[in-house]
Parts: sequence; C-alpha cells; structure tokens
Amino acid sequence: MTRLRVLTVSTAAVAAALLLAGCSSPEEQAQPAPVVTTEASTTPSTTPTPTPAASTAAPVSDIQSSVDTFVAALDELGIEHSEPVRAEVGGSGAKARFDMTVSGNDAGINVFPDAETLAAWGELSDAYGGIFVSSGNAVLSLNSSEGIANSAEIAPAIAQAVGGEARGV
Repeated sequence: MTRLRVLTVSTAAVAAALLLAGCSSPEEQAQPAPVVTTEASTTPSTTPTPTPAASTAAPVSDIQSSVDTFVAALDELGIEHSEPVRAEVGGSGAKARFDMTVSGNDAGINVFPDAETLAAWGELSDAYGGIFVSSGNAVLSLNSSEGIANSAEIAPAIAQAVGGEARGV
C-alpha cells in the first residue's frame, strides 16, 4: 500500500471512530457528518475484514441488577416504595448499600461480595429480629420496628417474586 492510501484509510478510520464515539460539540451534532472520500489507487490492495461495531450499551453491573430485581418485584406486587438511593456501606460487609422506603417504612438493599458475607450478615440480622428477603448475593432489608407487621406480611410475596428467600417472618 502506498503511504497516501495508508494515510487516507487511517483518516477515514479515525473519522468513523470519532463519529461512533459521539465526539462533537452540540453545534456539530446538528450537522451531518462530512463525507470522506478516498482516491483510487493503482496499487492492488486487500479488503480488510470488517470488525463488528462495539456495543454502545454498558453491561449492567451485579449491583444494579440486584437493585433492579427488587424494585421490579415491588412494582409488580404494587408495593409502595421510594427509589433506592446509594448510601455508605458502613460495617455491614456489603459492597453496596441503598436506602429506600417500602410501604412507608425505612428499608434498604444490600449487595454483598459473596454468599459467605451475606450468610454472616443474615445470621446477625436473625439474631436481632430482622426481616429480609435474599436473592443471589443481595438482600432487601425490611423494617423490623414500627413496620414489622407489614414487613412480615409482604416479605414472602417479595421472596416469591424474586425467586429468593424471606427470613425473619
């Protein structure tokens, strides 16, 4: 390949990458992308094998997936709840924690790094009379003080909806 052809192909590749990445200012976004042309070459060349376009959708993390699982179950069951808000994990052993309300009472979602950490947390919660629903390495911790009767009532339905286990009921 001649240097001019390599430069032209490289320029086209960079332009395409920038276009796919969305690297432009708001004024530029409203304008169509410039057309890139290449000069005909008398040197024989091979056609490069096309590469699949990179997915623009970010993979959902296990943390977000756990939150989504519990929120979807609450929605499906028609149980009133607030949106989960990320909070400090404190000494829970969780790798992520979210505060929320369920049926007007304080609740939270804890996502643990592994089953062993969840099991240790579950034993401690059981010792203090806690009510929670586990699914995978995450729990929806329900209110076990002023809302205890409601928590005990809704926990089994939530567990069934997420394919998990209700404890403390």
